[in-house]
Amino acid sequence: MPETPDAIDRFTGHLPEAARLRALRPRLRAHQQRAHDVLFTGPGTLPEARTAAHAVAAEHRHAAARDHYADLLGAPPAAGTAARRRADAAVAHARRLTAAPWTASGTDIADLRAAGFSDAEIVTLSQSIGFVNQQLQLAGALRLLVTGRPADGPSATVAGGARFTTDVLTWQPAVRPLAAEELSEEHRRALAGKRADSPYFRTLGHDLGILAERTAIDLAAFTAEGGLPRAERELAATAVSLHNGCVYCVSVHARLAGRSGGDPEAVARLLAHGSRAVIGRRGALVVRLAAGLATVPLTANGADVAALRDAGLSDLELVDLVHCAAFFAWANRLMLSLGTHRGPTAGDAA
Repeated sequence: MPETPDAIDRFTGHLPEAARLRALRPRLRAHQQRAHDVLFTGPGTLPEARTAAHAVAAEHRHAAARDHYADLLGAPPAAGTAARRRADAAVAHARRLTAAPWTASGTDIADLRAAGFSDAEIVTLSQSIGFVNQQLQLAGALRLLVTGRPADGPSATVAGGARFTTDVLTWQPAVRPLAAEELSEEHRRALAGKRADSPYFRTLGHDLGILAERTAIDLAAFTAEGGLPRAERELAATAVSLHNGCVYCVSVHARLAGRSGGDPEAVARLLAHGSRAVIGRRGALVVRLAAGLATVPLTANGADVAALRDAGLSDLELVDLVHCAAFFAWANRLMLSLGTHRGPTAGDAA
C-alpha cells in the first residue's frame, strides 16, 4: 500500500524515485512527519514556530516549503503588539541561525527573552528552526540523488583550523536545563540510548514531544543496521559540523568516526586542514557531498553523487549519508543557539 504523501514528499516535488529511496529507511520517514506534526500542527503548538519555519524556508529559497508553512500561518499579529514583537524576534533568530549558525550567541537568547519567550519556548523555537533546516537539506539531498540537481557549479568545501579538536569538551547551556529530579520516566524513555543526565539533553527536555522524535531520528539515522558504515556516517556529521562552526559537535563526532573504524589520520587532517586535505578517495567524497549539503541553499551537485556511485556506494548507503548529513543541520543549530562549548573535560552530549 503506497505511503500517504508527507511534507518531505511535497518538498521533493513528489518524485516517485525519491519516495522509493525514502522507503529504504521507513522508520526515518515515519518519524520525520511525526516531528513535523509535533512542532507545527499538534495541540498547543507554539505560533512563532510556524512563523520561524516560514522564515527558514525563505532563507533556503524553497518555494514549496514557503507555501507549505505559509498555509500553516494564521493572520499576522498587529504592529506594535506583544505578539508582533515575539514574531519579529522569532524571525530574526530563524534567519541568523539558518544563514550563519556559527554566529548564534547569547544575544539571540537575550532578544528572545526581551520579547517575552520563556526558556521552554526558546527551546521549542530552536528545535523548530533546526528541524526545518534539516527537512529542507534532506529534501534537497533526496532530489539531488534522483535528478543530479538542484545545484550547479563546484560543491562547497570546509575549512579546518586550530579550534577544532578531538579533545573532550563540555557544553554550557544558555537557558536553564531541567534539574535531574525534574526528568520524568517519559523523559528517560525519550532519551533511551542517550545520556539523560547531560546538561544538553536536560535543556532539550523542556519540550518532551519533539525530544522523543528527535532522539528517534538520530538513532535511526546513525545506528540502523546495514547501509553506510558507521565511521562514514560520523565523518559526514563531522564535515557538516565544520561548515556550521560547531566546535563541540566536531569534537564528539570526529572521535566517534575514529572509534567506529575510520582512519584517524584522515579525521585529523580534516579537522586541521579542511576537506581538501582528506586522504582516501571514498572518505574524501563522503566529506565533499556532506559539505555541499550543509550550505544554504545546497551547493552539492550531481557530480558528487556520481562519484560516490562510482566509488561503490549503494542506494541505501547514499540514503544513510544524506540523512546523517541533514540531521546535523538540526543538531548543530541546537548546540550553537542554546549554549556554548567549554573544554576540555569528561563526557559526550551530541
